[in-house]
Amino acid sequence: MVPPDPFRSPADGAFEARRVLRGVTRRALLAGAFALPAFARALGQGTAGPVDVIIIGAGAAGIAAARKVAAAGRTYALIEASKRIGGRVLTDTASFGLPLDLGASRLYLPGASSLAELARQSGGELDLAPSGARLYTGTREATDTQYEDFAATVRRVERAIGAAGDAGRDLPAARVLPPDLGPFGAAASFFVGPLRCAKDLDQVSTVDFSRAEDREEALLAPNGFGSLLAQLASALTVRMDTAATSVDIGSRIVEVRTNRGTVTGRTVIVAVPPSLMLAGKLRILPVLPTRQRAAVERITLGAREKVAFLLPVNPLHAADDETIIVQAGTQRPLVLKARVGGSDLHVAEVGGPQAQALSDGGSNAGADYVKAALIADFGSDIGKRMGKVVQTRWSKEPWTLGGISCALPGSGNMRRAFTEVVANRLIFAGEHTHETLWGTLAGAWASGERAAGQALRLLGVQGASLAP
Repeated sequence: MVPPDPFRSPADGAFEARRVLRGVTRRALLAGAFALPAFARALGQGTAGPVDVIIIGAGAAGIAAARKVAAAGRTYALIEASKRIGGRVLTDTASFGLPLDLGASRLYLPGASSLAELARQSGGELDLAPSGARLYTGTREATDTQYEDFAATVRRVERAIGAAGDAGRDLPAARVLPPDLGPFGAAASFFVGPLRCAKDLDQVSTVDFSRAEDREEALLAPNGFGSLLAQLASALTVRMDTAATSVDIGSRIVEVRTNRGTVTGRTVIVAVPPSLMLAGKLRILPVLPTRQRAAVERITLGAREKVAFLLPVNPLHAADDETIIVQAGTQRPLVLKARVGGSDLHVAEVGGPQAQALSDGGSNAGADYVKAALIADFGSDIGKRMGKVVQTRWSKEPWTLGGISCALPGSGNMRRAFTEVVANRLIFAGEHTHETLWGTLAGAWASGERAAGQALRLLGVQGASLAP
């Protein structure tokens, strides 16, 4: 696989976003246009005896699975450990007075087709994200030659890793890099590793990387993807504050023990990150088969964090929703999503060990990091202009324990184990279970639909799709 070039010079006009898939009105969106058919509303309420499908986790995968089960006329119990739905998809509207996606913020094409179509049909609003990025070297924008060198270096890194993976050489991605990457080598490795995979390249499987679908085109949700998922789940019954602690797979039923009692069902979909199972927060009984146990241990979550902040008067002269990359000396680059939605809001994206350090740090860790980087790159005046700061800590969230999944070296084939039915009753879902769209909202949603299709087939529903 040869990934696309993520960089373009500003001269090509790549920063002008086109509006696509615009729904009728915001009022239609908020009025519940995402509702399921009326018959599905009653499903999932307390019922005598086991339900058809227990779904653990009300993130994107769990919501997608529950919608499909409900649409098939089968009963379900959708349980969620936290006080909200969405998982790693969260829209914050309170901090800055406008929608801010603190988790997933892009819906990648073409894998987004199912979710994008649902939004379009239901009056949702999605915009095509601007492509390309603006590059600074120190305090100045890069020259045309530097743009070309940076883009070429990123392509060389991607191609070297992809070629090794395509050849079946499942190695640490750092080991297959060309030796002469030049002045942009460190920045390219950061962009491809920590920023994209949430891990340094020595912790990334070449095979897993090579199987990732192209992620050049993406959609933005002006109202936030967390808000979109909330609308999609509005017709579902979700049991909040219900933390599953164990799944006991019997010969006839599945028992899921929670902090609020035991739920029984004929099948179960586990739609939570593998980090929770690895940490012992959710146990599978009897012991998982070797293949799935190995997948839990090797498809681990890396660190991805965001630091959102106000920067009035647009001192960077950024276009709306523009990506800005600052390469200053030997330090890791600062990557910003500037002027979110045309506002003064900017978001710094951090991955890998640096993201873990911010998550582990004090209350001002994110603010201090961004302010120091801005001052180093643009001078003290811009640091003085920084306003309110909000930092994520996904690695510390008790029901997440990480950012996105990426297979450790030697484990690039293990995601497939998550797509197999265990003991004829247990099915996995989540972005970590998708072989080509891992780490994405589109992958999580598709995995939930796939898992629901498998569950329905087990229940004897004719024509239930197994497609991922």
